Amino acid sequence: MILAAAIKYHIDKTDSDVVLCGARHGDVFVQLEQLGFEPRKGYQEIEQGFIDHKNNFLTREEAYEHAKMCGQICEKIIDERENKSMFGKQMISEDLW
Repeated sequence: MILAAAIKYHIDKTDSDVVLCGARHGDVFVQLEQLGFEPRKGYQEIEQGFIDHKNNFLTREEAYEHAKMCGQICEKIIDERENKSMFGKQMISEDLW
């Protein structure tokens, strides 16, 4: 089950990767600012994705397949992603809420 939107960052000062989570990806950008980071200084965004119930980071594509398998997203969204969406077969945080 998908629990939250997440963004994986590489922090320059510690030379390590970190994943921050929020209800939506925009919430994560606010967290980064609240931690004292200026936009695009001291870190690099690696990838936007989601966190599952086992605390695994999933890409947008992996999260879409996982949520579909778990029955977490409705048929209307599946139909849009499979046939008509500009997003393709990937999850966006609005799919969950």
